[in-house]
Amino acid sequence: MQTTATRTAGSHTDLLTGILNVQVRNEDKITEQDRQYCQLQQDQLYRTLDRIDRWYDIFKEEAERYREIKSFKYEDNGKVSIRNFYFNNSGEDDYTHNEFKPFDLINELADNNCNANANFASRIISYFNRTYNVDVPIPVIDEKAMRMGFRPVYQTYVDMVIEHLGGKSFRETAEEELLVRFLKTVQPSRWSKVKPELKKDKITFPDIVSWDSIHLEYHREYEFSYDCGRKVDIFCEGIAYGADDVINGSSGMVIGLDRRDVDITEWYNLTLSNAEQIKFYKNGRIDVRFKDSQAAENCYRRLRLDEITLREE
Repeated sequence: MQTTATRTAGSHTDLLTGILNVQVRNEDKITEQDRQYCQLQQDQLYRTLDRIDRWYDIFKEEAERYREIKSFKYEDNGKVSIRNFYFNNSGEDDYTHNEFKPFDLINELADNNCNANANFASRIISYFNRTYNVDVPIPVIDEKAMRMGFRPVYQTYVDMVIEHLGGKSFRETAEEELLVRFLKTVQPSRWSKVKPELKKDKITFPDIVSWDSIHLEYHREYEFSYDCGRKVDIFCEGIAYGADDVINGSSGMVIGLDRRDVDITEWYNLTLSNAEQIKFYKNGRIDVRFKDSQAAENCYRRLRLDEITLREE
């Protein structure tokens, strides 16, 4: 990560320190389209933060009117230590208990400030993950340390992306991470006696899919279980890479697939060139049929399926 962060005794280098001390930029390693997206997000964020700050200053000024009857302080993140109160503290027969109190809104604005910064971080990192199919972790914003008036710069998150690449290109990193995801998905369980197998122009993958039992019971339809949809997407992503050397595959390449009503009796056609069809089975198996045996073997090797072993082997 191209940042310089200072350390003090008894503390650790955190995200905010890194943001504040960015010195070297990695903008030359991203495209102009990437820069335009990031700059647009930053401009939009600043407009929102300016509005939040304006209202915060107004309510903070109003809060000072109550110093004589209430003791309170401000936290580092801008929150005030008390909440709205409505009792008549003066002991007089007046109506001050009906007056506007700003304390709850001050705290809400502090939360909004933190949430806006968190959304910005997530959007910048997610953009690169989505665009280049990489898995850069989304940074966690410390809500206790996020002060009012703070303005992040998108270059900080570009630095995080470039650091994640570790000197590799986006493509190299995407391929490595794709393979890790895919092999984790198709790895047989500890006690399994079967594994992915190459059979001429076809590769069989046991125990990939799980079905929603309640949907099956009441509708007699095979629907992917809650956690299975993402698994199928990762599987299809791997097949697209292994067959056609593309890294943006998903279940969308399965023509006519309805996740709530999967046909387990027929083959689905694929939008790929070297992998032509896919079939789902009741027992969770998936078969993929290729245009010929050579295409099947090429995919099998590229996805390193020949390296998978069973516990007993």
